[in-house]
Amino acid sequence: MIGSRFKFTAALLAAAAFLLGGSTAYAVSPDVAPSLTYSMLTHQEEGFDASIQIPILVGTGNADLEAAVNARSLEASVALYRDFMSRMAELKAEGSRNYALTAVSKVAAYGDGLLTLEHSRTEAMASSETVVRYETIDLGTGRELALSDLFKDDGYSKVLSGIVKAQMKEQMKKDESKSYFLDELEKNFEIGKDQPFYIESGKLVLVFNQGTVAPYSMGTCTFEIPTKEIQGSLAPSQNRLR
Repeated sequence: MIGSRFKFTAALLAAAAFLLGGSTAYAVSPDVAPSLTYSMLTHQEEGFDASIQIPILVGTGNADLEAAVNARSLEASVALYRDFMSRMAELKAEGSRNYALTAVSKVAAYGDGLLTLEHSRTEAMASSETVVRYETIDLGTGRELALSDLFKDDGYSKVLSGIVKAQMKEQMKKDESKSYFLDELEKNFEIGKDQPFYIESGKLVLVFNQGTVAPYSMGTCTFEIPTKEIQGSLAPSQNRLR
């Protein structure tokens, strides 16, 4: 069954390469709202369990756009499945049987010509860890946006880092249950182009995975960035933030 899955995968990825080979402009119907349906990659045996959703974008009104996005999603899901199988083989060789992987996706935000998908991956062994990735898609071009695409130059990193640290300090003053790694972050903290983010209702939201800027007990941390504080750093063509 796995062999047939990968033959199917290869065919879809070949189609994706054709679709993404040139620069394509897409028109998304304003009368429909994008959503996700799912296929699955799974593996269960004693001590090992993988459950990986393959998100399938529908409802944009544009089949070519959906095919391009879905090919990327399929490629990422298959890569995750292969990683699971490799890790399982390593653990078996070590005499260990205690590993589970769950991957799920959902629509996180939609509006202003953007669609953001949230991809969440949880790995469990002696303990569990969840990593969240956001895929922000420009529905006009079909391409995935990086955080750096929103800004005119690399100066945005220092600006955003300062805003986030200021919000952390303010939160800790108001709520004793919140604790961030401020001492470490003051020395070595830089928001780069690969920083997870999404845009919702015209606001930029930065997302930090579990354990990266705060103890694991605080989970995933998000910070809404006031547009007025980054106005001077935005790219001239950027009109999605307000």
